[in-house]
Amino acid sequence: MIFATPTLAIIGVIATIIPITLHFFFRRRKKKIEWAAMDLLLQAVQQTTRRRRLERLALLVLRCMIVVLAGMAVAGPLLQADKEKTPTNSSMPQELILVIDDGVSQQTTHEGKESFTTSQTKAIASIDDLKPGDRVGLLLTAGPRSLVWPPTTDISAARATLVATKVSDTPSNIAATIDIATNTTPLIGIISEFRRGSIADISSTPKSTNPQETTTQTPSQTRLLLTPPNQTDVNNTQIISFEPQAKSPLSIKGGVPLQIKLRREGGRLGSDKSQINIVSDDNNRLSISSTWKDGQTEAVVNGTITISNSQRSETALRANLFQTDAQPADNSRFAILSTRDTVRVGIVDRVSINTNNQSFESNTRGGAWVERALRPTDDVGIETEMIEPTALNTQRCRGLDCVIVLRPDAIDMAGWAVLSQAVKSGLVVIVVPPPQTTNSAWQDVFLRAFDLGWSISQKATKSDPPISIQKSTTPHQLLFQLSSELQELIQPISVSQWFDISVPVNRGEVILEMGNKIPFLTRGTSDGSRGSILFFSAPPELDWTNLPTKPLMVPLFQELVRQSVAQVERGRQMIVGCDRLPNIISGAIGLKLTLGREGVVADDERVISVDPNGTLSQPVSLPGVYSAIDRSGRTVGWVVANIDPTAASTQPTSPEEIMGVFKNSTIIQNNKDITNDIASTSSTTTQTNNTTQTTSIARAFQGRSFAVWFFSALLLLLLGETWLAKYSSVGATSPKTAREHQ
Repeated sequence: MIFATPTLAIIGVIATIIPITLHFFFRRRKKKIEWAAMDLLLQAVQQTTRRRRLERLALLVLRCMIVVLAGMAVAGPLLQADKEKTPTNSSMPQELILVIDDGVSQQTTHEGKESFTTSQTKAIASIDDLKPGDRVGLLLTAGPRSLVWPPTTDISAARATLVATKVSDTPSNIAATIDIATNTTPLIGIISEFRRGSIADISSTPKSTNPQETTTQTPSQTRLLLTPPNQTDVNNTQIISFEPQAKSPLSIKGGVPLQIKLRREGGRLGSDKSQINIVSDDNNRLSISSTWKDGQTEAVVNGTITISNSQRSETALRANLFQTDAQPADNSRFAILSTRDTVRVGIVDRVSINTNNQSFESNTRGGAWVERALRPTDDVGIETEMIEPTALNTQRCRGLDCVIVLRPDAIDMAGWAVLSQAVKSGLVVIVVPPPQTTNSAWQDVFLRAFDLGWSISQKATKSDPPISIQKSTTPHQLLFQLSSELQELIQPISVSQWFDISVPVNRGEVILEMGNKIPFLTRGTSDGSRGSILFFSAPPELDWTNLPTKPLMVPLFQELVRQSVAQVERGRQMIVGCDRLPNIISGAIGLKLTLGREGVVADDERVISVDPNGTLSQPVSLPGVYSAIDRSGRTVGWVVANIDPTAASTQPTSPEEIMGVFKNSTIIQNNKDITNDIASTSSTTTQTNNTTQTTSIARAFQGRSFAVWFFSALLLLLLGETWLAKYSSVGATSPKTAREHQ
């Protein structure tokens, strides 16, 4: 018999010995005093003295056994044959399978010690407990990936590999790691401090009621052995987002506005100050700070950085949080800033040619309103060109950042196919209904081309009086630059005709809405596309809406174009640990780190290969800004890799929460035979007769738990102690004695 946590068993024995020792050494010595009436009392007492002495002794033994059994039951008793006395068992090899958490949350430090170092030490102690001929397999949760797999008998080599392993910036994926060992072993040990970030992947995957939908299941004979979670609360400040609030592509005169969002974790959040330094890859710098109030958990910090090198089209930025906290991994975040000063917009509209070879607009005036709004002056940084709907092809779209379709009814199937393909590469398409009723079902062709899942009515709806645009207290991010005056600009806008549009949940977002809850401006994105699609429910015509004559017309179209194009550039962001580009970059064959963490020097020789489908030869392991290069080494795009702030969370968890998370996940699916135990992996070394005995999680792989039997015996002892205490109490009388007194 061994114990997974022998310390608790020892504490139970000591807790029993101490009160008995105190009783015998410090009890009072009574002085006998004889007096006449005592003889009568002694005759009565002598009849029951022997019985009461035995009752008290039995009660003392029961109470001592209760304390001893309680300590042993909690210590995790394991039945294990003595190898020295049973030669047949000593020849049977044991197999140790350990899942070691090396995810980004394991970078949490407390009192100068890193969480991963603690878990690593526990795993090494478990390996050291193995005997020659045993096998060991080691799996890591960051990725996940195999460290030593399949299990090997070369214990020393496995130990050396584990010692050389470093903690990762990649999120933990415990579920997928367990899946590697599925159907290979009856017992899996999971070593982690189980902070909130470590179980993020499990918590976000609810238990499925359909077994066919379950991707990760342990076999019925598999048992999971979990280490106790670290319940120490530590303080940490995270950079959860870093976004240039650009009018981008923009004129960089006057600087570029930046927005940084911070979040704090911990049990004691007092007043404090956070310092943030921002640096670009061409050494432009900015320093801003945030002051925290007591109990405040989130903050938004704004600043403006000046870009001196205007010759480049894009600039890499890094934000560093200079603050000592428990998690260093989430103190840095990266972004890309586009510094182009011109946006090219194509306006698809009908154009007629007169006899003097001069172009003039047809009976629709939408093109004139839109072009005037985009270019009220020549120095706004927006270039426009008119495109005949029938002339829309790949060549005309090349070099354009945005296309505004004013005549969707005049575009044929080939034209919509060109736009659909261009959106996948990053083109922004704004679609406006035609001003006149047509017989063509342009709605169906438009929606089918982009597979948005929307529905648009075939006929326009009229209203008299017109419907006003509804005000919003929280402007859409595309209209962030107008937030200070958006409510005043929206107030006079009304709509008298519109097309009803229905947008399913998670298939689009409403930017502006009318008072009758019908979307006026909607935005969506096709699956796998870098670009986006925007749709106006009414064209900019006075018969439909008074928008063209109101002050909102100019800033609305300019911001929609600028911010939508800017989002395309910001859309090339991925989480550290991903092995696929967020969007395919045409011509890219590799990724090279351009700007990393402070102190990390970019290695020009280290390139991650990229195939034509955007799949990387290896996952991105370091946060930073990466340049996508073609075969000639020329930069053809940029990619940002950041830490997942959720996976880096340092919040502690309880054993009950961990057990619940595992049992309610797809790791354990409709399987009552699987048991989750919280077991200790710390080694306890004791000296007995000049021999050293070490107990660790490895011993749990060699025995059968008898905790249930210990707890059952403990319950019986408690019932027996209760009955005996009542029976032997001074005031208690038996039925026989009661009859004698009568």
